[in-house]
Amino acid sequence: MNGMAEKQQGISFRLRNSLRIDKEYTINDIAPILGVDPIALRQTGVFKGKDSDAFIILVTLRKRADATQYMDIFNEESSCLFWEGQTNKRIAEKAISEGLDCHVFIRESAGDPYTYYGRAIVIRSYIKEPGTPSRFLFDLPEYAAYQEIIRASNMDFKENPVPFSGATEKQRIQAIRIKQQDFRNGAIKLWNGKCAVTGVDDTSWLIASHIKPWRESNSNERVDPRNSLLLSPNYDKLFDRGVISFSPDTGKIILPETLTYSLFKNLERLGIDDEKHLEFVPDGTDKYLDYHRNRIFGYKPSSDFDVNDLVAEMLSVC
Repeated sequence: MNGMAEKQQGISFRLRNSLRIDKEYTINDIAPILGVDPIALRQTGVFKGKDSDAFIILVTLRKRADATQYMDIFNEESSCLFWEGQTNKRIAEKAISEGLDCHVFIRESAGDPYTYYGRAIVIRSYIKEPGTPSRFLFDLPEYAAYQEIIRASNMDFKENPVPFSGATEKQRIQAIRIKQQDFRNGAIKLWNGKCAVTGVDDTSWLIASHIKPWRESNSNERVDPRNSLLLSPNYDKLFDRGVISFSPDTGKIILPETLTYSLFKNLERLGIDDEKHLEFVPDGTDKYLDYHRNRIFGYKPSSDFDVNDLVAEMLSVC
């Protein structure tokens, strides 16, 4: 798995075996594991040692007024971190491209100890030119698993560590499936059983898609029908991958700012142009569309991805 290498040596191995998820650590605790002087970590938000198999991100959520105001947002419930990279050094961009493990430490304010959140996987990235910080959305699966263990065991994991049981995992999956079906039923009702763009009314063809993705939503947002679009497969795929979006105010389709000739022609073959729009924007749906427009539209998944290839692939099966 990219960014989650299982090497039995190196910095990543030492971090995983020296630290515990959700436990607090100071720079003086972390530096010896990395084999560096604490001073090397005090003035940076990202660090990678020479020839290291891993890098670390040090996140301060509430910045001092005199500090560079990068936008860092941690969603506790979905275990996702939205993080802006460095303006010029580009350490994270290079390390991620090399598939190195990323270990995350987060604190509320300067002066607080950091909490260790384990390794992270990039699920969306927007790499910008030097001078402007790139943006990344990280999933924190090890922290999420830790939280699941706490909930499943109903115990203080720090004092009484217990593993998942097969029965608990099956119950969790079943509960998620029920919620997903309820969400789909709610979406069908909200959108009057029709594709929100084309009006196609055979619901067996339509996909109830989260506007703000499941992974990034809290428990209420995951089941909120207003966080849904009922779409034909072509629109759903492009919307889900951030190729298109819709205006929170008017429902008008938003296309990529830069349209190559190939992309323009392929969108045209799919019947998608700048005249398309949602039939209506339900009350409460606008905030989710705003999230999609600002956080997902135009972003690139961490794996190799080309908009033209995606549209061509869709055309091949239409």
